[in-house]
Amino acid sequence: MADTRDIPTLVVEGDDDQWVIIGLLDKHGVDMNPAFRPIKLAVAKDSSTGAKGIVPLLANMAIQIQLATDRPIGFVVDVDLSCADRWAEVSKCLVAAGITPPASCPPDGFIGRMPGRSFDCGVWMMPDCVLDHGKLEHLLKTLVPAGDPLWPLAESSTEDAKSKGAKFRKLDLDKATMHCWLAWQEEPGVPFGRAVTSNYFGHDSAEAKAFLRWLKILFNLNGLATI
Repeated sequence: MADTRDIPTLVVEGDDDQWVIIGLLDKHGVDMNPAFRPIKLAVAKDSSTGAKGIVPLLANMAIQIQLATDRPIGFVVDVDLSCADRWAEVSKCLVAAGITPPASCPPDGFIGRMPGRSFDCGVWMMPDCVLDHGKLEHLLKTLVPAGDPLWPLAESSTEDAKSKGAKFRKLDLDKATMHCWLAWQEEPGVPFGRAVTSNYFGHDSAEAKAFLRWLKILFNLNGLATI
């Protein structure tokens, strides 16, 4: 059942982002049962085609900020490009909403406010608001248990497969490596979010904690008191 409560919204690019964030919050003590969770996670989607991702997220960012008159709203985007290029795209949306953004994304995430409003909006660029070409998989890589003997094998196997004609794009190497590594876990091939809740991934890398601190400040998540 869809959550119809009047709670703050975090807009993300896709289902993996949604479930990883839910898993991280749950692991850090925030009740993410749909009936009680303190924020609503919404996957950006084109209303005509149903396509998900960065294009509909950016296309609707300004109007979503303007409509969020009585509660905070946040957006999580993959960098994909250079950080400067992605921030330039995000900045255009913020300006269209009436917000003056800084020249670059703050390394602890952007939080700003439209003039005359009493609630903030925020933007986080995965994984750490700094890494060029970064995305969700780069954050997950920081959550692979230290010293895991299968991770370097997954890296070398995936690179070897690419050299022998594997069809994935070079820019998706980290995603392919992550799925390779997950294929070797107790339950092979679980989605990223369930891999967090099933403890295949950790949940407390420095990068994950920085992201959670941004969420805590933007949404006043008291359940994250220890972050």
